[in-house]
Amino acid sequence: MDELTQQLLESTHQVGLSFSLNQINRLLAAQATKPFVILTGLSGSGKTKLAEAMAYWFSEDPRSQVCMVAVGADWTNNEPLLGYADAINEGRYCVPASGILQLLDHAQKTPKAPHFLILDEMNLSHVERYFADFLSAMESAEPKLALHGQGTLKADTLDVPASLDLPRNVFIIGTVNVDETTYMFSPKVLDRANVIEFRVSVDQMSAFLAAPTSASVNDLNGKGAHYAEAFVARAQAEASLDPAVAAQLQENLVELFEPLAEVGAEFGYRSAKEIARFVAIHRELSGDDKWNYKDALDAQVMQKLMPKLHGSTRKLSGVLDALDKFADAHELPLTQDKVKRMQKRLKDEGFTSFAEN
Repeated sequence: MDELTQQLLESTHQVGLSFSLNQINRLLAAQATKPFVILTGLSGSGKTKLAEAMAYWFSEDPRSQVCMVAVGADWTNNEPLLGYADAINEGRYCVPASGILQLLDHAQKTPKAPHFLILDEMNLSHVERYFADFLSAMESAEPKLALHGQGTLKADTLDVPASLDLPRNVFIIGTVNVDETTYMFSPKVLDRANVIEFRVSVDQMSAFLAAPTSASVNDLNGKGAHYAEAFVARAQAEASLDPAVAAQLQENLVELFEPLAEVGAEFGYRSAKEIARFVAIHRELSGDDKWNYKDALDAQVMQKLMPKLHGSTRKLSGVLDALDKFADAHELPLTQDKVKRMQKRLKDEGFTSFAEN
């Protein structure tokens, strides 16, 4: 596992993609922690490219293992994702053109291979309207997606049962931009995901402008396929922390719980468990000799605790001050930078949120 991040980083650099080791490590750890990740941040900063790059890198056969879907602003139910029973032709099922059902079918037949569903511009429609079945299945002991109530129906080369298991080797990535055409995520969606923000630094832009490149993720096809089975196995296995790290994490999370609770943004048992799991997997990916606990803590404060924050000066000034002090005391650069930006917007506009244009 400790080879994964470096190998994926080198492969992306070879095809002209400029991602940092930290970004790739956080994405891999987040996907192995729970197979639902949201990528947000600056438009054009590489969110979709990184999702595609990881998916193609792991996939021996991207046509069967990767499904990219552009979310529509008119999605008001699950039919664009899962299809529907044909009301005119008895015994037939209308599958969505996106190929999602074919992806799920292939994932069931090849359980050791990772499969990737990438939902581009995920918040162009209300996520809860079209994605509720997936959100529920992720938390269920029997993760089933209800399709119809008529036994087995025919759809071209597929036999479509009344319900379909959500395979545990399917990893879902949603990309998000924020503007006047998009919708905010509800807490129940954010609770179920790691939210990774993308920004572009001055140094990164300077390096890009010095030698602009056009990257093709097709050049990454299968380059990391020999890691695929191990990655799926790690995502499905339990993860535990050693007692010293667990005690430190407990102390840090308890310290943050009260200020977050004062604004209704406290975390529950599920989030606490997933944070501990992330820290354990982040350590494995980094390697014991290179791992820094503060990097994992920084990532989880940023990705799991802060995304639910939004509101006015009266509501957020206190909790942002507390987060700023916490980040400064524990040397958490991602968290501190984000808090500073939110505080500036709060001062300038009287309102702020985690999501930015």
